[in-house]
Amino acid sequence: MHKYTGFSDLCVPYTESTKDLKEILKELIELGYKNVAIEQTYDHVNNNGSKKSDPIPPAVDLTNISKELKGKLQLLNRITIVYSDASVTLVTNRSANLRGYNLVAVIPTTPDAFNHACQTMPCDIISYNADTVRGKMSRKYYFLAVSRNIMLEIKYAPAIVNSSERKEIINRAHKYHSYGKSKNVVISSGAQNRFQVRGPYDIANLGLIFGLSEEQSKNAILALPRKVLIAADARRHGKAGIVVRRQQDVVDSDDYSESELNEEIQTSEEEEEEDEDCSADEEICEDEVVEPPKKVAKYEK
Repeated sequence: MHKYTGFSDLCVPYTESTKDLKEILKELIELGYKNVAIEQTYDHVNNNGSKKSDPIPPAVDLTNISKELKGKLQLLNRITIVYSDASVTLVTNRSANLRGYNLVAVIPTTPDAFNHACQTMPCDIISYNADTVRGKMSRKYYFLAVSRNIMLEIKYAPAIVNSSERKEIINRAHKYHSYGKSKNVVISSGAQNRFQVRGPYDIANLGLIFGLSEEQSKNAILALPRKVLIAADARRHGKAGIVVRRQQDVVDSDDYSESELNEEIQTSEEEEEEDEDCSADEEICEDEVVEPPKKVAKYEK
């Protein structure tokens, strides 16, 4: 399992132009980020009729980009699944490509899909897009998602670019506050270029606009991303732990001492001779036994 430290941005959309992606990543390095998730999307709503055996795209190889950045960022693969009903599990359960992603995020497009994501969907993050930002949610299922260590995401880059989306995103963030006191809320960028990226302390101020407290704003880019990344690793690799302890050498009562080990082992013939000697000695001992004197009767004269 990986070690996750420092600030995290869990949503940077993948672009075919690696030049733009590298510029965003370099900007994140300058701002002090340590962990960044590169997002790919699978739209189950529009690709429901796909005849591919595995419609989920394979995770992009980030090794070369990581080498160019000299390991200053820990790059992670994230898949975001857009779906409207529970039939998406038929795809996710059979997908081999899904195992190549570090994070699994979902965008439910209906209230039933949101409830399914909170209750049974094996995912790490519940997010939204421009079409689902005003989606309804339930307090009961919100806390059910919190109990399953699922995070609810707020993207700040669309709020910076578009004034109408800014209003909708703030409205959704306030729903998180009214339904669940903004528990398990993480803030990601969703940046399309380097100019949409903001530093950790600027995001902490944005968190106040989103209805988060100062501590929650800090945890939204520090503690909670680390928590969900560790939980995602546990989901992928299993939650069993092994404890290795060094113990002292155990002394067996059947062990022999050095003197006993150096003793010569007698053969069966020698044992028979000893037995014969012992039997002869016993016969001699029996012959040498002296009987007590017999009593002689005394007659009176």
